[in-house]
Amino acid sequence: MKPIFILTYFLTAFSFCHAQRLNKIYYGISSDSLHNGHQLEFKNDMVLEISTFPRHMSKQLIITFNYKKKGKTLEIYNDYLSKQDSVELINDGLTQFLKKLVLTIDRKAFTDSSSNLVYVLFNEFKKKQYLTYFIDNKIYKQETGLPNAYGIIRNHPKTNKELQLKIDSMKNEVDNYIVHVYKGL
Repeated sequence: MKPIFILTYFLTAFSFCHAQRLNKIYYGISSDSLHNGHQLEFKNDMVLEISTFPRHMSKQLIITFNYKKKGKTLEIYNDYLSKQDSVELINDGLTQFLKKLVLTIDRKAFTDSSSNLVYVLFNEFKKKQYLTYFIDNKIYKQETGLPNAYGIIRNHPKTNKELQLKIDSMKNEVDNYIVHVYKGL
């Protein structure tokens, strides 16, 4: 009885252990403007759907791919990509899917370091987003607005008064500061 219970537990645990969440939408976030917005949806443990964001009165690109999980990576590929699908991927700025793509699993997110993309669950966007400023060895966080599919800001970010005071105090000394903008993965 005990070996059957252990075997059943092992098989059940193994079959439900996915880094990816099935039937949940992951948004692809680019650290530059070279890649068009798109999303991933894992249909099962082998099939993945890649689509552009749905927009009012626009055609949405939806293409099915296969994937394999290998350790801490997901390999995405499509052995039967049609010429029309290839053209649509190119037109939508999603050329990274023309060849096998490898995503690295990073906790709840997936990263594509070759294209500087990160994929996060849609539900994570419901949380507040921040820009981080590092000024005179102090960290300031400023809440940012999050646009919807039409480009309209959905929330009204609060002003960080401490950050605003720091920036105001620097106005006369701007030439003494060096600005670095860090973005990407």
